[in-house]
Amino acid sequence: MTIKAEPYGRGIVTPFQRDNKGDFANVSGTDVLNSDVGELLGIIGPTQDSPGELLWRCDLGSRLHTLKHRKLHSELVRATAEQMTAGVVREYEPRVRVGPSTVTVDDDNNTMQIAFSYKPIGTSDARTDTVRFTVEE
Repeated sequence: MTIKAEPYGRGIVTPFQRDNKGDFANVSGTDVLNSDVGELLGIIGPTQDSPGELLWRCDLGSRLHTLKHRKLHSELVRATAEQMTAGVVREYEPRVRVGPSTVTVDDDNNTMQIAFSYKPIGTSDARTDTVRFTVEE
């Protein structure tokens, strides 16, 4: 029996799904990167006033939640959101290279979306992920 090496590893897909055996679905290859990047951005990271969401790894996670209750149309808030998104992926996901991003604000739904591109190392497969969060005012 030959075991095929997975260059990016294997992991549970997020958002969680079930496979045909009733277990959590697994992904491999570049699909695991999509799942990991999304999960990384969804983890509440540490701030000056509180530790991160993961008590066993307090430094891990995004600080996008700190932008809630801010004026979304502010150029500073948009630039901060872009920097926070790219920064956390660059710091904690060494298997990808982060590219340009754009921030859009939807006033009707009170949301901000950050679309950023990234490329798995060793491929020409550029991907775009979108982070969307609701701002409570």
